[in-house]
Amino acid sequence: MKTLNFLKSSVFVVCFFMLQTVYAQFGKANKVKLPESYNFEYIYKLKLTHKKGDVNLDYYLKEDANYFGFDTTEMTKGSADTNIFMVMDAELEITAMFMEMMGKKVVQKTKLKTSDFTSKQEDMSDYDFKQIDSKTINGYDCEGYLSENDKVKIIYYITDDVPVSFNQMFGDNVKNLPKGFNAEIMKKYAEKGLMMEMIYEDKKKSKNNITMECTSLEKTDFSIDTTKYGSMMGAFGG
Repeated sequence: MKTLNFLKSSVFVVCFFMLQTVYAQFGKANKVKLPESYNFEYIYKLKLTHKKGDVNLDYYLKEDANYFGFDTTEMTKGSADTNIFMVMDAELEITAMFMEMMGKKVVQKTKLKTSDFTSKQEDMSDYDFKQIDSKTINGYDCEGYLSENDKVKIIYYITDDVPVSFNQMFGDNVKNLPKGFNAEIMKKYAEKGLMMEMIYEDKKKSKNNITMECTSLEKTDFSIDTTKYGSMMGAFGG
């Protein structure tokens, strides 16, 4: 869905990029020293509704942090002996997978460059961008936006009435926005901004339609003690 590239600070881009980086090169990343712990203050619960079924995703955020966590429970269903929690760290430029496998705790680090999120620009000069009526979602005041051309219609609602966002990961570099995109929207939410709902409609292929909605933003005191996780090779005798 290339038409979603402009939502560079939205969770949709985050989700798919993480799936693509899980199996990337490991070499240099495994030499990176992690902080002793990753601490989180909020759980951002996201529901994706598609023709083929619903998917629930949990993201872990911390105010002003340049990292976030992702619970892969939904993706590892059926693997009772495996528990994986991912952390994307923009400062260290890595994705760390904290795994519990066969009674052992291991971490696998993968090289990550946040610039890759905006490396492929799409010409969106044929899109019509406009602000639409606002609405309240989960108690948060959200402003609505519509982007549309003859093929795609996207409605999304963003709030800045929250203490956390993904912006510390991706920033607000308007130079990397797709051609024709209204940069003022990104500037407005440069410091604080969280997508609470998005409706993607493919006008020619309804099977591609997808709705994403934040079902809740809950406080948490969850943390990962990285000192308890060894390397993959070391844990299994490599």
